[in-house]
Amino acid sequence: MRVYLKELPNQVHGISNNKNYMIYAVETSIDGEVFYRIENDYNQIILYSASLFEIRYAPLSSDWILWNKPNGSSVTLPEQFAYLSFWEDYYNDEIEALDRFRSVKEILIQEELAEDEISDIFEIRQDTEINFILNSLLKSKDLRFLQQVLKYAQSELESTNRQLDTIRLSFRYLSLFSEKEVEEFFIDYLINIECGSDVLTPIVIEYFN
Repeated sequence: MRVYLKELPNQVHGISNNKNYMIYAVETSIDGEVFYRIENDYNQIILYSASLFEIRYAPLSSDWILWNKPNGSSVTLPEQFAYLSFWEDYYNDEIEALDRFRSVKEILIQEELAEDEISDIFEIRQDTEINFILNSLLKSKDLRFLQQVLKYAQSELESTNRQLDTIRLSFRYLSLFSEKEVEEFFIDYLINIECGSDVLTPIVIEYFN
């Protein structure tokens, strides 16, 4: 499920106009007020009143459930999140909660993001989102974004502030495909090995083996 901000007279903290947001839970209070739990522009997962938004994409994944809480409120959310301490654990960086969140987000990316939206994320180099996208593409072995990942990986290799973990995911994704462009990219990497790393080189060597 994804939503976008209505035209409002005042700004909403952490939310931009003309941008779609994924919903990670739909929560209904005891008095019937509805809230969306959204990841905002600062990568914070926060509750916002549903009245602020219009729905862009309504379907929910098949693993979402309606969970009635002991206090009388209810929430529709991924089954993986359906325990009382989940969000507290997430905010406290508990490993299990973070892993569950990553898994759900990768599924939502695969199911909900349009091809042009994924391309735009690579184009503007949103590294945090790219990590989730690459993990999703690795699982689905989706060839559609080969050119975008090639361009991104090359740019990152040449960057002085490169994100090694993201490049590693890019290399792993590219290594799934026996394509001429991938082979040429990896050959160029080996020729210019001084720009490489101990993390990336084994992926390339395994590709040619």
